Amino acid sequence: MDCQTHSDLSADARDLDDLISQMKQIIVEYVNDSQRVDARVVDFKTPDELGNIIDFDLKEVGLGNNDIILLVKSIMQYSVNTWNPCFMDKLYAGTNPVGIISEMLITILNANAHVFRVSPVFTLIERIISARIGRMLKMGETSGGITCPGGAFSNQLAMITARNTMFPEIKTQGYSSFKNKLVIFTSENGHYSVDKTAVTLGIGTDNVIKVLCDNKGRMSPGDLERMINQSINSGNTPFFVNATAGTTVLGAFDPLRAIGRIAKKYNLWYHIDGSWGGSVIFSKKRLPLLDGSEMADSFTLNPHKMLGTPLQCSFLLMRDYRTLARSNSLRAEYLFHGNNYDLGDGTVGCGRRPDAVKLFLGWKYYGINGYEQRIEHAFSMAKYLSALIKAKSKFKLLMEPACLQVCFWYAPIELCENNYDVYRNVLDNVTKAVHDEICKKGMFLFDYAPLKLAGKELPAIFRVVINSPSVQKCHLDNLVNEIESVGKKFDGLFLDASHQ
Repeated sequence: MDCQTHSDLSADARDLDDLISQMKQIIVEYVNDSQRVDARVVDFKTPDELGNIIDFDLKEVGLGNNDIILLVKSIMQYSVNTWNPCFMDKLYAGTNPVGIISEMLITILNANAHVFRVSPVFTLIERIISARIGRMLKMGETSGGITCPGGAFSNQLAMITARNTMFPEIKTQGYSSFKNKLVIFTSENGHYSVDKTAVTLGIGTDNVIKVLCDNKGRMSPGDLERMINQSINSGNTPFFVNATAGTTVLGAFDPLRAIGRIAKKYNLWYHIDGSWGGSVIFSKKRLPLLDGSEMADSFTLNPHKMLGTPLQCSFLLMRDYRTLARSNSLRAEYLFHGNNYDLGDGTVGCGRRPDAVKLFLGWKYYGINGYEQRIEHAFSMAKYLSALIKAKSKFKLLMEPACLQVCFWYAPIELCENNYDVYRNVLDNVTKAVHDEICKKGMFLFDYAPLKLAGKELPAIFRVVINSPSVQKCHLDNLVNEIESVGKKFDGLFLDASHQ
């Protein structure tokens, strides 16, 4: 094929023009329709039903532009619409217009952010924006970091870096020369990625110590110090403390400063998992929730959650950004040529998506003020929902929301310490049954979760996450009314339990 020298569009450019022109109309209609009050979050189908609707077979002959567009429409029709304000299931929501543009930019450039030479602008964006976040967290002038494919991976890389920094001989000798067990500490409500990382590193989940939480779901500093001393007295080597800024179920913020003091007292690596709550650095009103963040050796923050950047966008920040390369580099000279801007040298992988540009463009577009407004709107709506729950006689609010998760039961009886155990199983079963029926209708999508509080196992509880910038009071009114309407079907179960 001859090199193109004329001004006509290339074959790729013509196909792109056709596909994007068709997709533009589809996307705009999709986003617009998702804001309608009668719009479904999902047209729920079972796996078998989806198999009959969508052609999943991979054939030898490819489809043309028009058939690909039809397939895209089907995928969108039967997928969850996270743009819908009634999507309240997870800690993320739909993205935004500039988020879509940022994903298009990443895709059209198809860049790999592992070395500066092939990703110069994206590399600078990542360096600059991670340093800015580090300063906002008050981690110091040398702070900075990199993006990772999700908060779990950021937490994993933090622990790998901690181990390699504190015990560099393990990189070459493994654990064979290491006599004592390494021990990790996290709260009983901490993210499961801590356990997964312990498995990955060969430390084992038996050496992940779960620290008790208080009745607000926050790690107990006193219990942490007691367990550290207990571990030392048993001949083990504590090395890593994971605090949480915004737990998955309750949104609780651990007492970061108190935990930081204990970590420093015993020379432990102090990591803060702020995957969820770390983004409150953009709100002056909520910033005190992160008091003590400057004490962290590492900090995870996921803009794809509270800030609405497209999935995935997760930052691992370090007190000294150079620690990542110092601790994790293996001197792969065929790829990394000693350039301090080669970000991939600080990871345990190779290829890297330039996810930082998604926050960069969003920040440029909305500014700190725009992000602050988004966060404050969400907190306001969470407060409204909690007030709504408290005003309903058949509902029981677990506690005032610490963040954007509102946790409650449908409980048409008076709950107290004396009768709690009587209704425990009923609460658990009714929560799951009501959730299942409502979510299958597709008008709302929210979650339920098990929970341990102050060492006590609680029955499954509704968890509604208020994160969409388009959610309004009317959506929350409708949600509560729907739960009450479906819940009435199960009132007899509570009555039966009371007679047992």
